[in-house]
Amino acid sequence: MPLIAFFLLAMTQPDTLRQSAMQSLVPPTIGQWAVSEAVRFYTGAEIFDYMDGAGEVYLAYGSRRLLVQRYARPNQEEILVEIFDMGLPRNAFGAYSNMQGRAPMRRIGQEAEYKNGLLTFWKGRFFVCVMIDHENDEATKAVLALGRHIADAIREEGAKPGILDLLPKGKYLPATLRYFYRHEILNIHFYLASANLLSLNEKTHAVLVRITGDKSHLLLIQYPNVAEAVTAYATFTAHYMPDAGETGAVKTENKRWTAAIRQGACIAVVFDARTQSGARALLESVRRKLP
Repeated sequence: MPLIAFFLLAMTQPDTLRQSAMQSLVPPTIGQWAVSEAVRFYTGAEIFDYMDGAGEVYLAYGSRRLLVQRYARPNQEEILVEIFDMGLPRNAFGAYSNMQGRAPMRRIGQEAEYKNGLLTFWKGRFFVCVMIDHENDEATKAVLALGRHIADAIREEGAKPGILDLLPKGKYLPATLRYFYRHEILNIHFYLASANLLSLNEKTHAVLVRITGDKSHLLLIQYPNVAEAVTAYATFTAHYMPDAGETGAVKTENKRWTAAIRQGACIAVVFDARTQSGARALLESVRRKLP
């Protein structure tokens, strides 16, 4: 075999094997629905050939490749399947958390929701969407059955990010939890600034929740080391809350309070608290759980 051909084969073979493994997750038929066209794969930035704005979200969560498969049945809804290989379980959970809280939970995969024809779930390193445009009993049953088939075909499972254990239990709305590590995702759910003031990156872990009582936001970030947390805290407080001083709290234009602390390699920030004392009390409950 010529040397160039050998290297081309070596480069393409692993990706071909990964695509083949992903394709094995989807069956040729589900009930009376059958595959209606060839499976399609989109790797990395190719996702923009399939979707526009939403593609940026999946790439911000580390999406590596996307499988798209369609199923058809005469005089029935088309079923669309999207399977995202997110590379790591934390990325798959993050992509799922980015959309959670909009629908009732289902026992599919590690966590799932279904509403208005859209089933979403995560398992292992995969995030999966199965959908129809218009619900009817048969099509809904097929969507759920297809989701269960795919979830069962995914043999691996993954642990949730450990940072979730640092949240104050019973004080936040679980459906509002968003896990991420890029500031673009933070800005979707709580706009902070166009600049990455908190130095979020692939080595950080971040979680955003809404607090049950006053509906304030709690942001918790874990850095790989103390030095990075110290630098990020200094940058954030200098640019976002320069008038906070030693109190670590400031009243914002909307008459609510923002407060922040750093402990070790972690930063916690409360946004839009009703009172300064409430913000400080929440941060203190967080501090007690931080390493």
